Amino acid sequence: MLATKSKQSWIIPAILLALMALLVWRAPVEQSLGQGIKIVYVHVGLIWAALLGFALNGLLGLVTAVTDNKKLAAWMRVIAQVALGVFVTSVIVSLLAERVNWGGIFWREPRNMAVFAVTAVAVIVLVLNSWLPWRRVQGLLTAGLAAYAILSLSAAPMIMHPENPARTSPSLGIQGAFYGVFALATLIEVWCVWRWGRGETAVTQ
Repeated sequence: MLATKSKQSWIIPAILLALMALLVWRAPVEQSLGQGIKIVYVHVGLIWAALLGFALNGLLGLVTAVTDNKKLAAWMRVIAQVALGVFVTSVIVSLLAERVNWGGIFWREPRNMAVFAVTAVAVIVLVLNSWLPWRRVQGLLTAGLAAYAILSLSAAPMIMHPENPARTSPSLGIQGAFYGVFALATLIEVWCVWRWGRGETAVTQ
């Protein structure tokens, strides 16, 4: 019975991934990038979802720093792991998008340097939070990670990357594809948090 329920629970992300694939397949192409924009849809949607996860977890970190709540700290660690997983996936997809659209990977491009730095800092914070016994400090580190991720990516100069491919595009179809992938990626992220968070938080009760 438990095995059946476990298999059934995976239907939700499978459907969401199928919808994302269908959306990207049916999404319009762009004049300069052509079909290459479709992998950009995925990259942008994933990185937006990851940053949203970091931001919300940063707020949860501040609450944890104030309350020292054990259950909130457990949820905070789960969200951090999931958000980092989505972020790393977005970075990998970004590198593939560069090969498709630019003909190679520009490792020292400012935006690339920023996402690599955020990844490194996020891993360090996760490791520290798994070692440190003080929940208030864990909360502050998580809030600091959120601030660092958002500020560093916002401040990174746009040399090869466009400023905002969704907002600046005149095509409603292109805008809808970006925001649609973002919404689906966020739902998958929420499912992952819920799926793994229940077991983690149950241990703290």
